[in-house]
Amino acid sequence: MEIEKIETNLKRNLKLHSSVVKFIPDAKKIENQVIRINPQFTFQEFLGFGGALTESSCYLLNTIDKKLSNQILDEYFLKDNLNYQFGRLSIGSCDFSLKSYSYSYQNDLSDFSIKQDLKCVIPIIKSAQKRNAFLKFVASPWSPPAFMKDNHNLYHGGKLLSQYKKLWAEYLVKYVTSYQAQGIPISYMSIQNEPNAKQIWESCLYSALEEAELLKNYLYPIFQKNHLSTHFFIWDHNKDCILERAMQTLVNGNALNCASRYCFSLVYRWTF
Repeated sequence: MEIEKIETNLKRNLKLHSSVVKFIPDAKKIENQVIRINPQFTFQEFLGFGGALTESSCYLLNTIDKKLSNQILDEYFLKDNLNYQFGRLSIGSCDFSLKSYSYSYQNDLSDFSIKQDLKCVIPIIKSAQKRNAFLKFVASPWSPPAFMKDNHNLYHGGKLLSQYKKLWAEYLVKYVTSYQAQGIPISYMSIQNEPNAKQIWESCLYSALEEAELLKNYLYPIFQKNHLSTHFFIWDHNKDCILERAMQTLVNGNALNCASRYCFSLVYRWTF
């Protein structure tokens, strides 16, 4: 049996390198390397592969030679190539942005604007959509605006202040509707990127119960009120402690009551 392997390895100077792996029987005619596929057994649904469309990567794709930029986008998003099914987006700035920014700096959100994303990110998203009309998007916040946090800073962790939970939910609704107006539906959203990591870049800390409380008391009601079908991910972090964290959020945090409409899942992060 033969399978095609596509590999990127900087140490070996391989970039989307295609090669064939052969499964060869030994002297006893028994394959040493075995992949067993049992189609009669099914588990969770596999939604597909994707990558993050960060401001830095979109900036580069916008500024390099157009022919090369198109070639890169073709290789990632065309059906006959990698056929990416998902694009991950940062809500506001992240550690792969050109600068730190929020969409609003006023406590009534009167100045809310995605104009920074219109410069580089949204043009590349639309280019990707031309190559895959069924591309889905997962959006993740790295930090609420600084004025909403107890450390008054986008960086160094900090926590969302209680008095701004409702406003933060409204902020996220504005983000989704603003992107929808650009023809970019946000199918999924995680509550927080790396909710257990205090970073020197944009970050914000949530316990499992805090994620549950924000989800069931603020995000779920306002997204439902605005007829938004965005599904939510919890524990947008590394894959360790998945079971414990999920149990704390969904069971101990009583967030399962919202599950009739919104998808609660666990996302393992990736980059473009």
